[in-house]
Amino acid sequence: MAARRIGSDSKGSDSVVEPAKTAESGGGTSALAFDFGENWDHYSRTVLDEPRLAAAVDSLAGLVGTDRLKGARFCDVGSGSGLFTIAAGKLGIAQGLGFDVNPTGVEVARRNLGRFAPELADRIDFRRGSALDAGFVGSLGRFDVVYAWGSLHHTGSMWPAIETVGQLVEPGGIFVLALYNRHWTSPLWTLIKIVYNLSPGVLRKVWDWLLGSLMFLATWAVTGSNPLRKERGMEFWVDVTDWLGGYPYEYAGVDEVRARMDAQGFDLLEVRPPRVPTGCNEFILRRRPA
Repeated sequence: MAARRIGSDSKGSDSVVEPAKTAESGGGTSALAFDFGENWDHYSRTVLDEPRLAAAVDSLAGLVGTDRLKGARFCDVGSGSGLFTIAAGKLGIAQGLGFDVNPTGVEVARRNLGRFAPELADRIDFRRGSALDAGFVGSLGRFDVVYAWGSLHHTGSMWPAIETVGQLVEPGGIFVLALYNRHWTSPLWTLIKIVYNLSPGVLRKVWDWLLGSLMFLATWAVTGSNPLRKERGMEFWVDVTDWLGGYPYEYAGVDEVRARMDAQGFDLLEVRPPRVPTGCNEFILRRRPA
C-alpha cells in the first residue's frame, strides 16, 4: 500500500481562520456555538484512562474491522480528544491524521498521544483544520479509512461538510459516518441547545443536572441498561454536556443519507441504529471505484 504525503502543517493552519467558538458555517455566533475543545479537555483530564482507551480500540475494531485498519491510511475528522486516532494507531494503521477546527481540541489530542501512545508519534499527526475548508481538505490527499463520528452534524453546514470530506476517501475506501437521527423531537432539541448556550455557566450546570437526570432515566427505560456503562470509552456526564451544548446541530434519517451518499458515489454497506431515537446512526460506506 503506497503511502501518500499528508499536506504541510503550516498550510493547514493558515487555511483556517475560525475562532474556537464560532460556527463553521459562518452564520453562528460565539454566544451560540459550543466549545467542544473545553469539554474534551475536561474529559481527558478527569476520566480518560487506559481502560477507556481499550474500550475505544474495541469499539473501532468492531465498527470498522481490524482487517480494514491494518496498514491503512486513516483520517479522523473532528478528532476531539484524539482518542479514536490513537485507537486506530493501536490497531496497526500505517499513518493517521486527526484534524479539528477547535485549537484546544488539537492541543488535547497531542497531549493524549504523548500520554497514552508516544510510540505512535511518528505515525500519527493532529492538525487544526475545517471540514468546510475545501483548500485545507484537498491538501491532505486520500485515505483508506475516513472516520467522521458525530462531528459533521456540528459544522453548521452538514451536507457541504460531508461532500467535502468524502473527497478524502480513496476509491474503494471506507467512509465511517455517524450522524444524529432525525426524530420528531429534533426541532425541540435544537431550541434546548440554543437556550443552553445562551445561559450563564452556573445555569448550564443546573441544566446538566436536571436534564441529565431525565436523560439518565429515559435512556435506562429505553435500553434496559445502566447509562453509566458507556461504550466507546465515553463518560455519561461528559456526554450530557456535549449533547446539551452541541450546537450547531443537524440531523438526518437513514433514507436521506442513503440517497445523498449514493449521489456522491458511495455504496451503503451497513447501518447501525442508535441505542436511543435521537442518537447517532452509524453508516459504513464504500466509495465506488473511479
